[in-house]
Amino acid sequence: MRYVFSLCFLSPCFALAALDPVSDAQLADISGQSGITIITSARLTIGQIEYRDEGRLQINQVVLGGANRSRYFGKDWGYSSRSGDRLDGTMMTIDVLPDGDLVLSAFVDPGLGGGVIDFGLSTGQIALSAADDAHRATLINSVDIAGLATQYRMKVDAQTTDIQIQAALGIADMNIDAAPLGVRVNNLILANHTYFESLEDWGSSALSLSDVQLPIGINLHASDLGLDIRLVRFFADMNIGSIELAQESIGSVAVDDLNLGGLNMRISGHL
Repeated sequence: MRYVFSLCFLSPCFALAALDPVSDAQLADISGQSGITIITSARLTIGQIEYRDEGRLQINQVVLGGANRSRYFGKDWGYSSRSGDRLDGTMMTIDVLPDGDLVLSAFVDPGLGGGVIDFGLSTGQIALSAADDAHRATLINSVDIAGLATQYRMKVDAQTTDIQIQAALGIADMNIDAAPLGVRVNNLILANHTYFESLEDWGSSALSLSDVQLPIGINLHASDLGLDIRLVRFFADMNIGSIELAQESIGSVAVDDLNLGGLNMRISGHL
């Protein structure tokens, strides 16, 4: 660990040593540019996330990256959706607007010809534990999610510090192994509210991005009472391929036009 710290400590020195003088013309070009653009490629792994109260809730082996698939929602969506196990092809911009609002935006790198970004999110065991580790119970063995996304943007209001979040994504396959509770959820799909109708009328090969990308809008407001969360937009179709209880299938579930827009909740601490 001390080697990493040393490298981080010394890196500004190396960067400073490599600086060259900038002419007035070059400085004018730099200062005239607007915002910051970042192109990312990453595979994030976390050994454990632990929430501590009187006892503990532990989420183990979290991985966020590419889904490493060639087909989603029954079709091939092109080059940008075949990124392997890395979350790449994403271009991010950071801008401060004239009124002081901060805007962060992420979208498909235009250099890939547009399209979608594939993502994969998985966990290992999710467990409860006593404060002294004398008792431990596993709730879920694993969660695996594969999906596609096209947009994410967030605005922080300079006057109120309220946060607006808008995203467009679809879950093509989600599996939850909760065998310790006697439950398994297989092949869950979450898409826009037009998904079922388009799938029936046109088939999977003719699905459009608007069918599989679920627009989501969230507003956040912090106060002395807690964090208020308002789900502004969420109008979805959901399909579960199969549900198992005690290792026996009890069938599938389809939910058409699930509208959670307008849902409000408040998160606060308690004594």
